[in-house]
Amino acid sequence: MRTGSDVLVHALRGAGVEMFFGLPGESTLPWYAAVRRAGVRHVMARSETAAGYMADACARFTGGVAVVDAPGGIGSPLLLPALHEAFNSSVPLVALTSGVPAAQEGRWSTAACRHQEMFRPAVKATLAVPDAARLPELAARAVRLAVSGRPGPVHLDVPSDLLAAPYGGPLEVPLDGALAAGRFPVRIRPDRRELAEVARLLITAERPLLVAGGGVQLSGAYGQLADFTDRFGIPVGTTFNGKGVLAETDPHSIGVVGAKGSAAANALAERADVVLWIGSKAGDKSTGYGRLPGPGAVCVQVDVDEEELGRILTPRHALHADAGAALDDLGEALDAAGWRGSPPWTGTTGALLDPPQDGISPSPGALVHALTELCPDDTAVVADASRACSWAGAHFRCRTAGRSVIAPRGSGSIGYALPAAIATALSRPERTVIGIGGDGGFALACQELETAVRTGARLVFVLLDDNAFGLLNRVSSVSLGDPRLVASFAPTDWTAVARGFGWQAHRVRDEASFEAVLKVALAAEGPTLVHVPLATDVASPDFRMYTERQAGRG
Repeated sequence: MRTGSDVLVHALRGAGVEMFFGLPGESTLPWYAAVRRAGVRHVMARSETAAGYMADACARFTGGVAVVDAPGGIGSPLLLPALHEAFNSSVPLVALTSGVPAAQEGRWSTAACRHQEMFRPAVKATLAVPDAARLPELAARAVRLAVSGRPGPVHLDVPSDLLAAPYGGPLEVPLDGALAAGRFPVRIRPDRRELAEVARLLITAERPLLVAGGGVQLSGAYGQLADFTDRFGIPVGTTFNGKGVLAETDPHSIGVVGAKGSAAANALAERADVVLWIGSKAGDKSTGYGRLPGPGAVCVQVDVDEEELGRILTPRHALHADAGAALDDLGEALDAAGWRGSPPWTGTTGALLDPPQDGISPSPGALVHALTELCPDDTAVVADASRACSWAGAHFRCRTAGRSVIAPRGSGSIGYALPAAIATALSRPERTVIGIGGDGGFALACQELETAVRTGARLVFVLLDDNAFGLLNRVSSVSLGDPRLVASFAPTDWTAVARGFGWQAHRVRDEASFEAVLKVALAAEGPTLVHVPLATDVASPDFRMYTERQAGRG
């Protein structure tokens, strides 16, 4: 006999979901039984937060929707960090929780939790299932909401008794036309009159610049962007979340701008007189703490989410549109005006990366540069927040267009890289996967070393270890004059920890040995940890901009 869990699995699969992640509890065991009966791939993590980060990375690298489940009680609140990241980074997830049994609602049953009140600020929508008959409808609706407009996480709360209860109703999934045909994203087209004004602005610009954000990734508009830049010669910078939307070997690419970009790319971006922001919220890091665009520059902002238009920037023109549709239509408008393109003004021949050496050995910049040289073109890099993603943004070159580098820029959360790299290796096994993170974040997620071995994930994790929350020490030194506010850690033999979980593990102390070990790790059949002890005073590229901002305030 079918149960509510069987119907839920069937509905989610019918709506296009292929990957499931989670951590079981007593209330969700019927869900796990249904997943097994259906023969779907479900990855059990060792914490709910890690399961959420796994689903997040899977959705980013596959371009689809991933599902993460958590039991009620203390389990479900641990999803919040991952949902916060997915919401701010526009990642389509469905978060499934087991709610209080219908008959116990309001009676303080064990582990009762007010899921909808708790999750509402961190999701696009929260849907409560009132009875089994509505399971197919609401499951399909959750997927549709997750992928439509600005994508994001959607919470689906199912009373635990419905998960186990017999179900005799229909199995048909009521999909709308777009979802049934897999036609997402829906292409919202820009206003034609506003677009004509933007075209005239670009034609008269002396130093136009296009800044592409994560919205170009979500739109899958890689071809449209490459075609646009080839035809009109406008240089392209990206935010960190937009990194790789244009191959960084392309002569029109200047690489990442803002706090996570290179000094050379930012110097160019500050000279632009017209800046076209496409698919970016233009947050504090993307604008270099407000330094971009430069003084006197005119801005145009294009975003699929109307609420983001003009929130931070003061654009002369704000276009509510999908990134791919806007690039297509703007190209047509420029063609109709007979424009041949912008004269070269940046002198670039590919992304401007910071020099890898910073006078400290081993230099994290040099190590990340070695990844570019030794790894295949389609390598997937997963970096933690804090300094790791700064080194990835400023020193790793994406040689092909597409999603190549991700980090939790929406929340700035450490502890993301290890579980996210594992999920990337499982969802995209044909790609080489590199994780990069510090010891502070690694300690928050190191239990997932076992998950990688159990699931057969093949990846290399580069652990940059300074025995401290290194960024906090640097910040406290500059802003408060005391580098000792945050305690250093006791030294940990992370190679022994990794080997205890079944990983191969190597410790390296300089760039030459790193390259030799990396070649061995890339050829390994299982997961490998490369442990790199760092000096305590090593600074990431974005710290220079932070220091300048603090000096300006002084």
